[in-house]
Amino acid sequence: MKKLNFLMIGAALCLPSLSHAAINRGVIGSPHDFSTNYWAFQYGSHRVCEVCHAVHHTDPNQIAPLWAHATTTNSFIPYNNTPGQYTGTQDSTPAAPGGVSLACLSCHDGTVGLNQTASGGFMGTTNAVYIDPTYIIPDNGNDLHTTHPISIVYNTALATLDGGLEDPMTYTIGSPKTRLTYQTAPEPTTWSGTSLHGLTIDKAMLFNHKVECASCHDVHKMDGSSPSSGIMARLSGDDAGAKGSLLCRTCHVK
Repeated sequence: MKKLNFLMIGAALCLPSLSHAAINRGVIGSPHDFSTNYWAFQYGSHRVCEVCHAVHHTDPNQIAPLWAHATTTNSFIPYNNTPGQYTGTQDSTPAAPGGVSLACLSCHDGTVGLNQTASGGFMGTTNAVYIDPTYIIPDNGNDLHTTHPISIVYNTALATLDGGLEDPMTYTIGSPKTRLTYQTAPEPTTWSGTSLHGLTIDKAMLFNHKVECASCHDVHKMDGSSPSSGIMARLSGDDAGAKGSLLCRTCHVK
């Protein structure tokens, strides 16, 4: 009987954890895994990372680490921050997308091929393979004025001036919302994935103190709740008391 019990315990230890099996953490198998696309097969590498990154001969502008994908040259219309109209943005200055946001738009604006490289060639084909129009983010390919502002500086000065934002240098994810009637910490107690709990907004979500596309979305499905989020949101779902979006209420005092 003891031998049988040991065998059963050993077999159980070999089984994958159900909680881990339900979460696809990492880029493999995610919407950004192009290794099984026909043009990747024809390219002959089937590598997951090589569509966007390379070790050598990368884009000298380095809009993202070791960036080897072609970069869009589109002229974007930034968020409309008419003074007094949109709380939380009228005190910031809209700018052309840069950094990691420009990397995201280098596929998601629909002007650059998924398989287009920084050197000017195309992986696996002689032509560009464009993103499905469903996933083009800017209206008409270049109009971002109806989307959340990106590439704007979000710091203590902006939070103080605006009054409707948490200080990104001091507010930590999962802390109570002390300026609201409903003060329960936004972070759910059952939050799955790699928690960002305890990190400041600046450390967990900003890039060089700026809000970028990747402040809200984790393209590699690694951080926060992104492994279990269909849209790869770093902080997805309702807050701890189901009083509103976890992602929005992390930064916004609402």
